[in-house]
This record gives sequence, structure tokens and C-alpha cells, in this order.
Amino acid sequence: MTVAIVTGGAGAIGSVICRVLAERGDRVICADLKESTFNRAFAEAPANIEFAELDVTEQASWESICARVEDSGERIASLTNAAAWLAMGPIDRLDHDAWRRCFDVTLHGAALGIHTVGQHMVANGSGAIVNIASVVAHSGAPMNAGYATAKAGLLGLTRTAAARLGRKGVTVNSISPGWVESPAVQGLFQAQARGGRSAEQAREAFIAAIPLQRLARPEDIAQTVAFLTSDAAAYITGIELTVDGGLSVG
Repeated sequence: MTVAIVTGGAGAIGSVICRVLAERGDRVICADLKESTFNRAFAEAPANIEFAELDVTEQASWESICARVEDSGERIASLTNAAAWLAMGPIDRLDHDAWRRCFDVTLHGAALGIHTVGQHMVANGSGAIVNIASVVAHSGAPMNAGYATAKAGLLGLTRTAAARLGRKGVTVNSISPGWVESPAVQGLFQAQARGGRSAEQAREAFIAAIPLQRLARPEDIAQTVAFLTSDAAAYITGIELTVDGGLSVG
């Protein structure tokens, strides 16, 4: 059985990625900060989804997960960097601590994962890495400056890692979701509810701008991860796959 590591694996999107990869037969390591979060997300977890405590900002934490897989005699086939930190606020009212935390988790954490897990993949001669970016990496997000900037950094990290690791048998790609059904996006709708407009009306306005006329479902992102970590995508590396229902093209 091959091993898939998913960071932020107990989150709204990460948990669905874990389930989709488990359904295809992977042994999935749901890597997150707290086991209590995992237990809530996976009250009835399949036998091939397991929790591993991971602080993506700590090298030793990454090394512990890799050692766990090595000790089992299996190999790491894929890594999905889905962990992120949402730091709300515009650039001119910057919270420096929140900005640093956003970059530490979202960008530096992914880089540490690629550095550490990538070495194991190179040693095995193959592997697939997927970074979860965002369409706001291109559009910007005036009220969410740290997040948009960190996600833009992920795109550069993807291309840089792909150019290096591709020569060693490892693919590195990114997925940029649009608006996804999740607590974070629901919070955005609530924040947009002002001047007599309700959160539901804000939601409808967002959907109206999407050609496919709906928000993304976590499954849409998870199935894209499944593709990029499958043999069908073995000759694809260094790309950004936008999964936004056409939002970015209007």
C-alpha cells in the first residue's frame, strides 16, 4: 500500500482529500495539529486513514512522520500541502504576528514539507506533490493581504520545486481553488453582509459571478488532487490547475 500525506488533513477541504485518496486504496496520513480536530472530522474514519500530529513549521515534526512511514516499510507516494493560516486584514493595517504566522504555515510549512518528504521520494525514485494555492494569488485580496501573498508564493514554490525534483522522478503541481463551500468562505459571506445585505445575499452575489453558477465543493478539489497524484498525471509537473468554475475568466 502506498502512503499519502495530507497536511491540514482534518480541515474542511483536507478531510475530503483524505477520504477520496483513501477510497482509491491509499494509506492516508491525516497530518494536523490536534487529534481532537481529527476525531471530529473522522468520527467514522476508514481503517486506512490515520492521524499524525504535525506542526508544518517544525522540521523535526516532518522528520517524525517520514520516519513513521519508513519504519512501516512503505513508501510515501504523495504529499498534499493543504495546511494554511487565514490572517484577515489589509496591508495598511498589518498585524505583523498574524502575517508571520500566515507565511510560516502556508508557505514555509509547504517548503519544509517538500524539502523533507521530497528527499524520501527522490530516494524511492518517484512521488507526487500537490500544493493547494488559491485564485486570490492572481486577483489579490485587499482585505486578506497575508493569505493572498502567501498563496502567490506557493505558485513560485511549485514551479521552483518542479524544476528541481522533476529530474529526480518527483512531480510538483498546484491547485488554485475558487470559492469553496467551507466555514472559512461562509465567514467571508458574513463579513460581506453589510448595508442591509444578508450573508445569503452576499453568497448569491458571489455565485452570480461564477460561470458554472455554484461554489466549488471540497470534492471538486479532492478529485483534482487524486488526478495529480495518479499515474494519469505522471507527465505533468510545474503547473497550476485552476478549479474555480470559470470565476477567473468571467
